[in-house]
Amino acid sequence: MVRRSLLDTVLPWRWFGTEDNRMAYPHEEKASVTGPAISTGVLGQAVWTPRDYQHLADQAYVRNAVAYRCVKLIASACAAIPWILRDADGNEIEKHPLLDLLKKPGPMVGGASLFEAFFAYQVIEGNGYLEAVGPSDNAPPRELWAPRPDRMKVIAGPFGLPSGYEYQANGVFKRWQADPLTGRGPILHVKEFHPLNDWYGLGRMEPAAYGIDRHNAAGAHNKALLDNGARPSGALVFQPIKDPVTGAMQSAPPEVIEAARKKLDASHVGPSKAGKPLVFGGLVDWLEMGISPRDMDFAAGKDDAGRDICLAAGVPHILVIPGQSTYNNIREAKLELYEDTVLPLHDRSTDALNAWLCPMFGEGLSLEADLDGVSALEPRREAKRKSIVELYDKGLIDDREAREALQYGEREPEAVGKIDAAVLNALVVAVEKDPSLSVALFRYLHSVGLVDEGTTLDGLLSAAAEAATRAEQDQIDAATPPADPNAQDDINAED
Repeated sequence: MVRRSLLDTVLPWRWFGTEDNRMAYPHEEKASVTGPAISTGVLGQAVWTPRDYQHLADQAYVRNAVAYRCVKLIASACAAIPWILRDADGNEIEKHPLLDLLKKPGPMVGGASLFEAFFAYQVIEGNGYLEAVGPSDNAPPRELWAPRPDRMKVIAGPFGLPSGYEYQANGVFKRWQADPLTGRGPILHVKEFHPLNDWYGLGRMEPAAYGIDRHNAAGAHNKALLDNGARPSGALVFQPIKDPVTGAMQSAPPEVIEAARKKLDASHVGPSKAGKPLVFGGLVDWLEMGISPRDMDFAAGKDDAGRDICLAAGVPHILVIPGQSTYNNIREAKLELYEDTVLPLHDRSTDALNAWLCPMFGEGLSLEADLDGVSALEPRREAKRKSIVELYDKGLIDDREAREALQYGEREPEAVGKIDAAVLNALVVAVEKDPSLSVALFRYLHSVGLVDEGTTLDGLLSAAAEAATRAEQDQIDAATPPADPNAQDDINAED
């Protein structure tokens, strides 16, 4: 007797039939071997996120300027990259309902706003969701929405893929079903890699949490310094005085100390009163109790925490943290931001859209990033063009290969290519001296497009002879003076 596994008990299609039929169920052959092990214990249940997203988003995005700038840079750069839609043959499609949906995914929502939120959720939390809204499951969607990731829960499927998703907000629950074998459904889930979680991704703000805490603490410390006179606290010491009657040393009475404390708070605490001197009567001394901000170097520590945040987010720190930077450094830093952070994030999301959204509009459609529309990548395009031109000038590639590498397409049949005047003049002079070199001249004229594809050498020589005859006749006509019409009239009169 074959022992029944947990899946034999929970899957409805295995409740009936023989043991052989159940073991031969075709869906199991496509499933991952490790998928059932991942789903054991959470099958059919909502898998909760292992961290407090609201606290992380509040501390990182809402309260920290460096983390906010990093997330904003990445998300807005990804959302600004235009898409190109191609058919199964690779031809670009300029007008299509899918492109219209990406530009205007919903009422009062533009494509840039939607995808900026979609990419920002991935950077902060490691998970981005898109909801497709349409008239039916088989029709293309008419709207796209990006729900908050902390409100979305994955419903574990039997094969290691989600069988659905659950959304909860303000006591309202919503569930969507997904194919347990392919994961397809009205919800797209794009996640970052997480080495310890099978269902959710790892956001970039979580590894940067220590840097964010240090940066926020430094800011809170500086704020406290401003609130407390812009300096570390000290002690106002009343020296004992000698009683003139008894000769004994006496300390200041409590009411004098309390009055001094109130006067200190009223005249010295707060940013508007920083630097004002204290004036007290009697034998009073001020004893410094702490060290200055310069000694503790809070500014350097705050910048160091900011660099840690930028490092975790994948943003060059010179784009975020003020400092010594030149135009060329900023230009190179922007290129590094796109190549190391923005483009990989955009490519991963584009692949997910090709697998999830494009099939809803028909087979063979695919999206790709239009990198020529990104101004920050101009240095890379300049380097590519320079390299191709050098290869062409050295003769390592021909004109067709160079145009193909530069994505210019094939040259028109009647188009004229680059003409080297020195080479053409040398060939003409050589042919005048030695007519046998006309073959070389013909090949050069053909290569630059001065001669049509159907023209032969004999036809070219015949046309050249006719052109020479016409030119010679034109010279003769130009040298012959025109006849006098009056002279012709005199001849006719004599006759």
